[in-house]
Amino acid sequence: MTKIYMMSITKNIDEQVWEQKVIEKIFEKKSKLKAYLCKEGYLKESKNQYVKINEASIYVATIQKIKIT
Repeated sequence: MTKIYMMSITKNIDEQVWEQKVIEKIFEKKSKLKAYLCKEGYLKESKNQYVKINEASIYVATIQKIKIT
């Protein structure tokens, strides 16, 4: 069985408007995923969510673990 990690990013423009970003990335190893999130400046919010705060917006990265048999 193989595991992959898929990350999708949403962007919050203001308190009520969320827009889905086109950016979705797939990582074969959890260590590469964590290295990417750290490099981009994301902070862990919960088990499968990371947050990055800019002056103009908030980015939320949601992680899904997918098992392939």
